[in-house]
Amino acid sequence: MSFFGFFSEARGKKAPQIEPVRNHLAFVLLEEPSLPSAEALARAFAKYHCGQGELVVEASGEGNQKIITVSLPKLGTAFIALVDAKVPNNEAENHCDYSLESLSSPQASIEHRAHLMVTSLGTLEGTTPLEGIDAFTSLLAGIVESSSATGVYWGNSRATHSREFFLSLAGDCSVMPRVILWNGFSRGRENKHSMSFLSMGMNQLGLPELYLVFPQDETSVAVERFFDLLSYVAQRGEAIPAGDTIGASESQRIPVRYVKSPAGDKTTVWKIDLRKG
Repeated sequence: MSFFGFFSEARGKKAPQIEPVRNHLAFVLLEEPSLPSAEALARAFAKYHCGQGELVVEASGEGNQKIITVSLPKLGTAFIALVDAKVPNNEAENHCDYSLESLSSPQASIEHRAHLMVTSLGTLEGTTPLEGIDAFTSLLAGIVESSSATGVYWGNSRATHSREFFLSLAGDCSVMPRVILWNGFSRGRENKHSMSFLSMGMNQLGLPELYLVFPQDETSVAVERFFDLLSYVAQRGEAIPAGDTIGASESQRIPVRYVKSPAGDKTTVWKIDLRKG
């Protein structure tokens, strides 16, 4: 049963308001330093778009040009710039561990010799943050499919995903698989018997990050709950008020609390504690 099978609202309570990130940024890691052709990009995008309209290539990047300009309903204008060098300071390699993929396939790094810097100018008026990031995801999938990409380093989530992992999740238009791409997550130890996850990326949707605490012997369950919670609030479009309770059974009533982030960055996060007692 969904973790929100039993959801109780606390009347009169409010949740923090966060301004969503205006610009999306990602680095497509390349085996070879070349831009995809306009035709290949359009074909690949058609495989991954989720009713987001037609991708219009406004500048093809042919000849000596190293930038492709595209536009897409729900996203607006985006730029794809070729950089014939690795992402500086090993930043992409150092963030592989923040991807969910690292739990099942630990990897030291994702090799690349060049990259495409993909940026959008911000969410269009009348478009929700969820619609904007969803369209950006489809665009990235088209770029990855039509290029020599080995992976994607998603700047605002601080997570690096392999090509196969990214495309497998982007191929589903549902929020649940895609929210995994939008978020990196750090892991920490609370005490001898407890662990925690902290999301990194929900600010792209104007939502607070999730701080989930759980018994260390229930990691697999915690991973499922973690992304279930992120998916729920992403679709809800607003944070859950403090004092509301959630649970997977009638007897489970876990209160939503807001605390300072354990990352020490002075932000406020919502905390769910899965430990009993």
